[in-house]
Amino acid sequence: MMTPQQMRRDAIRMTAHAETGHIPSNLSAIEIIHTLFLRVMRLDPERPDWPDRDRFVPSKAHCAAAIYLAMSAAGIIDRARLDEFNVDGSEVPAIVARYGLPGLEADGGPLGRGPSIGIGMALAAKHDGRDYRTYVLIGDGECQEGQIWEAVMLAPTLGLDNLVVIVDDNRLQGSFETSGVVATDLGDRFTAFGWQCHRVDGHSVAELEEALRAPQDRPKVVVAQTVKGKGVPMMENEPGWHYRRLTFGELVVSLRGLR
Repeated sequence: MMTPQQMRRDAIRMTAHAETGHIPSNLSAIEIIHTLFLRVMRLDPERPDWPDRDRFVPSKAHCAAAIYLAMSAAGIIDRARLDEFNVDGSEVPAIVARYGLPGLEADGGPLGRGPSIGIGMALAAKHDGRDYRTYVLIGDGECQEGQIWEAVMLAPTLGLDNLVVIVDDNRLQGSFETSGVVATDLGDRFTAFGWQCHRVDGHSVAELEEALRAPQDRPKVVVAQTVKGKGVPMMENEPGWHYRRLTFGELVVSLRGLR
């Protein structure tokens, strides 16, 4: 099984080769995505459209490299397709989009839509009598979108005990600290709206898996405390790297110093 550290190394290489940004956003979410695709979600690589598969909604869609790597490690897509990452016209763009790629449930792009899409999928499971679960990955800065809280208010009313939202809480958004834009405790806010809340170290696969597998009788949120740019010292907690691309020299330094 591919390890989170291997995924982190490959994500750095992919984004550098594709000359794209959002590298630290990929690195903060590695363990979350690894745990979902390789340990928790019920999938059938031979049948990506299996009706009883668990659903994954990439609301935080700019960590596309990590998502594609996990899908490849899970056997859903061929690793060779990742060579087309961010190439014009390819089915593996730098912001997750379905196009013709198997195993993707929803497009990314506009922030804030993921929980609403997840509600629809979770509600469909209830309606159809199926026991699949829906997992939605969002960012902490994304939680400033009003649509997030409209969905958060609705989900408990619908009794969606098959819906799980994971917050990549790396405390940075774009070029700013999240608390400097809107200061709030996300776990407390979800709890106030009736959600089951788990707070975990977002770089601990064991903690993530335990929280994701924990029984639930209502919608569940896992607030994963992470480090933006995790593993690359010059990127960790540095907002200026959000949109930057790696030069060849920086790529070498990043890979050599990866921890």
